[in-house]
This record gives sequence, structure tokens and C-alpha cells, in this order.
Amino acid sequence: QTRIHITTLLKIFWLTKIIVLPLGLRSIHTNPYIMNGTLNNNTTNLDENITIEENIANYNDEILSKYITAIGGSENLKNINDRTTIMRGTAMEQTITLIIKQKAPNKFRQEIKVAGMDQVLIFDGEKAVMKFADQKIDVPAEQLAQLKIESAMELLLNPEDYGVTFSYEGTENVNDKPCHILKLTSESGVTSKYYFDDETGLKVLEKKNTETQMGPMEQTIEYSDYKEVSGVKFPHKLKQSFGPQTVEVNVSSIKINTNLSDDIFTISE
Repeated sequence: QTRIHITTLLKIFWLTKIIVLPLGLRSIHTNPYIMNGTLNNNTTNLDENITIEENIANYNDEILSKYITAIGGSENLKNINDRTTIMRGTAMEQTITLIIKQKAPNKFRQEIKVAGMDQVLIFDGEKAVMKFADQKIDVPAEQLAQLKIESAMELLLNPEDYGVTFSYEGTENVNDKPCHILKLTSESGVTSKYYFDDETGLKVLEKKNTETQMGPMEQTIEYSDYKEVSGVKFPHKLKQSFGPQTVEVNVSSIKINTNLSDDIFTISE
């Protein structure tokens, strides 16, 4: 019975790396070719002094700018120094509780409680370990590269600091609503696709490939039920699909700026 629980818990761990929200922009660019979240095809007023690539970069920033405005604005986001999120739901017919703690710039701690057992993931900004019972496992390099990106609370505030670039991937309907797609690419090769609702500007879907023992698998996360906490809107319902498995969780609470101690992100030798 214990072995079944351990196997299930390890699978659930990979199913529940889910709520890391990008925060902020260093600067907001306006683009005359974007109107109400859609591309203005009128090119008669094109600025011939900048390249097509620069116009596209501004388009990317406009989509991100609309998202930042929709969730509360860059100033409110910049004021977030730490965040504690508690979520509850089910995975593989097990009731789960997730406690996620983040501290700027990129410290991360996740606790999963399921079937009477706990598993902890700690990332101190450079290295990461998973703890379960008496075992401590170093996070492999491929997964560490992805964790470094996902844990960055200022990813959109200073993307260049993390070697991240964005590219526009067009539009696609999500739940019958048109969305703009931005692809994130890191220097290490980590990629994710963000889907932003054309009308509201909110991020409603994320897709990424995650390295597993069985090779890369696509992970999708649906975000909904945005609610305001300390002046910032966060999704309170998340649905994640990972291979054949689906996890649905509801956010029970989000606490902002509680002065989390660095000690909880320390990896002991």
C-alpha cells in the first residue's frame, strides 16, 4: 500500500506544478497597429524608421501590457515581494492540498499533501531538491532549467535578465473565444505558449513541454475565475492536463507580502 501511495504521489507532483504567474513589465510600449487587442492592418502610418522585427516586438509588448493592465497594473505587481497560495482539488482520485510560497526574485517552495503524505519541492534561486519522507532528490538539469523560468516572479518585468524572448504566434480560439498567442523561449531552450483573451486581455491558457522519465510531454493549464487580491487579479480555478491525467484545483487563499523568511527556501546539506 505504501508503494502505491509513493508512486501516486510522485505522479501527482508532476501534475501539480501549476500556479506560477508572470508579473509586471519594465516598460509599457504603445503600438499604433494594435486597436482593442486586435491588429490594425492599416499600414499607411507605418513608421519607416523601425524594422518589421521592432514592430512585432512592440506588438508582443502590447499584448503583455493589456494583460498587466487587466490584472491590476504594473505598479501593483511591482509591489509584490512574496506570495503564499493554498489550493485544493483532486488528482488521480486523490484529494490534494498544495501550498506554494514564492519570494522575489525567484525563490520557490511547494508542498503537496495527499493520502497522508507530504512532498516538498524547494528552489533557492540556483538549485532545487524534492523531499519525501527520508529521501532528498536533486532536481535534474532539464527540469531545473524549466523551474528557473517558472519561479521568476519578475519574468515579464525583466525578461532579458532571464534570457527570455517572446514571439507572436497568431490567434486561436479557446473555449470559443479568440486569443492571441505569445511563445516564450529561454536561452536553455525551455518554451511555453501563453494564450491571452482578445477581449479581456487575461491569460486563459498555457501550454508547455515538460521533461519526464518517459520523455517530453505537453502540459496544458487553463486559468479562470479571476479574483482580486491586494489590488491584483489572480485565477482561482485551474485545470491542468498532463498526458492522460487531469487535475482541477481551486484556490482557497492567496496572501501577499507576509514577509516570508529566507529560511524556508534554504536547501540543507
